[in-house]
Amino acid sequence: MSIHNGITAGTPSKILFGAGVYFKGVTFNVKVAPTAEDVEKAVIGATQEGGTLTITPEFFTPPLDGAMVPVMELQQKVGETAEMEVSFAELSADLLAHMAIANAGETTDKKFDVITSAANLEKGHYYEGFGYYGRLLDGRPVIIIFKNALCTSGLPMENKNKTNTVFKGTFACQSDVAFGVDRLPYAIFIHKKEGWTPTDYGHLAAGTTPQAQPAQS
Repeated sequence: MSIHNGITAGTPSKILFGAGVYFKGVTFNVKVAPTAEDVEKAVIGATQEGGTLTITPEFFTPPLDGAMVPVMELQQKVGETAEMEVSFAELSADLLAHMAIANAGETTDKKFDVITSAANLEKGHYYEGFGYYGRLLDGRPVIIIFKNALCTSGLPMENKNKTNTVFKGTFACQSDVAFGVDRLPYAIFIHKKEGWTPTDYGHLAAGTTPQAQPAQS
């Protein structure tokens, strides 16, 4: 490492690279990471312009007289939000219904899927086991999963000449009574280096061959 930058021999293995994929319907368990096979069967669709994750804790500090600056011992965490904003390039009835908080059905002749407005928010409007699967430069998976996700942005659809439509939605993590009301049910899994043989770009830093395969998923 140089005093002029923070780059070390381990830097390539800590860089998250690429757009990754987004999935739904995967079992949420903070002690068990979803496998690549689980995710592959649950991919929602292709994305364009990728996505973002934002986790924001909420704090409260008593406004005490004489305290002119934030004081560490007075800070209390009183809530949090966790959101993924994703730009999907594929249109499906299921995705549109979840984004618009609508009902998905079909016509009498079975030739069309039909999306119609829903009067009430129901459990089916939530995505269960919603998340992101990406990889570090050495091939190790990074997985982010929400137990429950609700699209809070609505359904935007802008159609232009000579380009495809992108469906950008914000999916907010939501708790439930079973999980509790004092924290959000999300988990971020980062595969450890132990037991992993570098793959992809990681062979450049690790001195292994490009054909190396992961020891486990």
